[in-house]
Amino acid sequence: MKKLNGFLTRKLKEKISIGIVGIGLGCGATHLTIALANYLQSGLGKKTAVIELSGRQDLKNMMQKEGKGKQKLLNVQYFTDICVGKVPEIMNSGYEVFLLDLGGDYCAAREEFLRCDRKIVIGSISPWRAFAYEHFIENVIASENYQMWEFLVLFANILDKKQIQKRYGMHMLSVPWIENPFYLKKEDMMFLQKII
Repeated sequence: MKKLNGFLTRKLKEKISIGIVGIGLGCGATHLTIALANYLQSGLGKKTAVIELSGRQDLKNMMQKEGKGKQKLLNVQYFTDICVGKVPEIMNSGYEVFLLDLGGDYCAAREEFLRCDRKIVIGSISPWRAFAYEHFIENVIASENYQMWEFLVLFANILDKKQIQKRYGMHMLSVPWIENPFYLKKEDMMFLQKII
C-alpha cells in the first residue's frame, strides 16, 4: 500500500465486463461466451466468471450435466439461473473478468449490455439471416453509441461482408469454426486474442 495525501491506497485490481449478445437465437453467443471464458482463464490466467442472462438456461443445464451440479468448470465460475438484480452482487465479487451471455434478444438485454465495458455482437449474414443483422445495425446506428462495439459474423461470404461494412461504415470480424469451446486449439486462441 502507498500513502497518498494522507490516505492509504491499494493498487486496484482491474475488472472488466464483456457483454455478448446475439442477433436472434442460435447464432453462437453462448458458444463464444464459453470459448472466451476458457481463453481468459486458461490462456491468460484471469479469474473469470460467466453470467447467464439469456433466459434460456442452456448453461444451467450444461452445468448440471458436465459440472455435476457444481458451478465451476475448468476453473471458470458459472452463474446460472439468476435474475438481473443479482448482477451487481456478482460483479462486486473477486473475479477479474465477467462475461455476460445475454442471448439473442437485444431489446431484453440492452440495459445490461450497455453497462458492459466491452460489447460484442454476433450473428450470421448467411442469405436468410442477413436481413436480421442489417436491421439490427440500422436500429443501433440510429440510437446507440456503437463505434466501440465488436461486430462478429458467422458464415460470412467475403463479398456480402464487404458490402455490409461499406454500406454502414463499420468493421466486421469473421468468426472461424471453434470446434470445442472448452478445449481451444492454437488457431482458436489466436482469433479470441483479436477480440479481447
